[in-house]
Formats: sequence, C-alpha cells, structure tokens
Amino acid sequence: MRMKTRHKIIGQVVLACCLGLGACSQESSKSPETPAEPARVESLTIEGLNDQTWVYVSLEQGKVVGSSPLGDEEQDAAWKARTDWDFALCGELIRTNSGTSGSGNGGIQSVTNKSFNALDEAPVDGYTVDTDDRIVRR
Repeated sequence: MRMKTRHKIIGQVVLACCLGLGACSQESSKSPETPAEPARVESLTIEGLNDQTWVYVSLEQGKVVGSSPLGDEEQDAAWKARTDWDFALCGELIRTNSGTSGSGNGGIQSVTNKSFNALDEAPVDGYTVDTDDRIVRR
C-alpha cells in the first residue's frame, strides 16, 4: 500500500506539472500570445531513491536532474534558486519547486472527487506549496 500511495502522489505532481499549472520554468521562448505547449511525460522511472538523499526531477526534460543529501542547507539553497526541476523525492518526503523549497511555480494537491486516471486537466486551485513547517508525506 505504501508504494501505491507514493506513486499516486507522484502522479498527481506529474499531472499538475504536465498540464502546465505546476510548470517551474519562468522562462519561455514563445510569445505571450502563444501559450507554451505543456510537457507530456508518459512514463518516468526514478532510480536511486532512499531516505537520506533528495532526488530532483524535471518533467520538461523527463529525467532526474540531480540529487543532494538530506539536511544539507548549502545544497538546499542552491536547488531553491534553480528552476530546472519540478519535484524532489527523499524517502517518503516530497518537495515541489515552490514556496520555501524552490523559486518555481510548482504545487501539489490530493484530488479526492475523481479517480486519478479519469483526470484530463489539472484542478484550477487548491494547490499546496512548500513551507518550512509543512512536509508532504505519502
């Protein structure tokens, strides 16, 4: 059950980012009149997960873009300044590129009124961004 829940949460983060509501990049090569096409990630395998290392994932690139030790304040600050990642995992912890964890526009939420597989667009509001006193767990 634990792994299934983790995948559901990751899937919700992926869906929000893929549909453009959680896009972390603040730069776009397209003009404001032409919205950027949202990234589409069909499948993404994330290896190297453990309870002592943050693994940072970019949905735009469709891959892991780096890692850092849990509790390393210097590396946390460096990742916070970057916009090339969407979410990070460390054991049962999830960090989004938002709020106190990053300078992007990420967020996460639990969708309870519809099956995850039935979602065809991300909800408009209700997203939680990272704060110092809030840690998203499975």
